[in-house]
Amino acid sequence: MFERFGISKFAEVKVADMSTGMKQKVSLVVSLVHDPDIIIFDEPTNGLDVLTAKVVTDFLLELKQKGKTIIVSTHIFSLIEKICDRVGVIIDGNMVVCDTLENLTKDKCLEDKFFDIYAERVGEYNEK
Repeated sequence: MFERFGISKFAEVKVADMSTGMKQKVSLVVSLVHDPDIIIFDEPTNGLDVLTAKVVTDFLLELKQKGKTIIVSTHIFSLIEKICDRVGVIIDGNMVVCDTLENLTKDKCLEDKFFDIYAERVGEYNEK
């Protein structure tokens, strides 16, 4: 796992002395090293450079193909579209939609669908 995520040379470095991205990689490796059947991630690509984010995304896809259950909390729609079969939309702490990605995106991209759902539940979206 250390080699896969490019952190072998940091094996003896204290986590407190690592960059944000490196801490994120270590966190991912620690959460996956025991090969769990259910994996929960909160923003798994946060703080990662583009290349490492792709490594993480590809790895999550491999886990999915192996039959692992992956639960991801993220605001990155492209990550959701790549790895998720089902999507839950939470607004103000309440799940307002839970459906398949296919159903949610049959007429719009996920990002546009999210803003439609948001506007329907909360009112017009106004960026400030």
